[in-house]
Amino acid sequence: MRFSFLLVEAALLATSLVSAAAIEQRQAATKVYTFSSPKSAEGIAARSNGQLLVSFFDKGEVWTLDPTTQKASKLATFEGATCSAGITEIAPDVFGVVAGQYGGAGGSTKGSWGIWKIDFTSGTAKTSLLKKVPESEMWNGLTTLNNNTILIGDALKGAIFRMDTTTGAYSVAIQDPTLAKAASGIPMGIDGLRYFNGTVYFTNISKNTLLKVPVDQTGKATGSITTIWSSTQADDMAIGPDGSAYVAAGSKIQKVTVDGKVSTAGTVAGSTSCTLGRTEADKNTLYVASNNGQISALKV
Repeated sequence: MRFSFLLVEAALLATSLVSAAAIEQRQAATKVYTFSSPKSAEGIAARSNGQLLVSFFDKGEVWTLDPTTQKASKLATFEGATCSAGITEIAPDVFGVVAGQYGGAGGSTKGSWGIWKIDFTSGTAKTSLLKKVPESEMWNGLTTLNNNTILIGDALKGAIFRMDTTTGAYSVAIQDPTLAKAASGIPMGIDGLRYFNGTVYFTNISKNTLLKVPVDQTGKATGSITTIWSSTQADDMAIGPDGSAYVAAGSKIQKVTVDGKVSTAGTVAGSTSCTLGRTEADKNTLYVASNNGQISALKV
């Protein structure tokens, strides 16, 4: 998530040039599509039919994109929201999306953030509000924990919320200094958020960190938070079937294996999030969203 598109694009470029974690690039991505309005792609998810869902930091909307035909169309508009962010599948062909009001460098509107559902099971996309949360300050990262629970990262509160996807009941699952924003720089903390096999992975965009923590089925931490890296600014990520994380880190996509080995999967300018394809044809393709409006494809 970004507090100023121009400032962050510059920051991401600078970070990619000086990062101690930078490793020789492996391959460049190919362009799938470029959005012009809205432009700042923030979240991306793949449906089982091969279609992609894209959210935008500069608009409270989600668009659908066919990577084969390279055609896109607006799918949903979230009433009262100026920004959309994390996307996760919460049930077969039912997706949750973070959206709320963001005022650029002036900050966000507390209590405006919530989770919307986009349900494709009837054949036509149906959008509904699951829950807005008065305690929310700036929601961004979103991941599915289990069949009825999602986890949401609050970049200003420095916390991870849990929410029941049926009732909308919510509470804070984890709050820790590692999730909080830095004293200076980008005024946001926890950004990307993903759950895999008993572990939550998350980035802190202002502290240039990627971290992980073991959790139980309520999202409560069952062990210590561990730092994977502390020198590379990063946004959201995808987790592969083998447990490898693909992290959008400025101009690079960094791959982190389950044993902690870091390498560069490819180069994508302004990357903000990524997702793996779900069909037989694209299961080894990583689709990457960027803040310049471009959606890219990268073989991994």
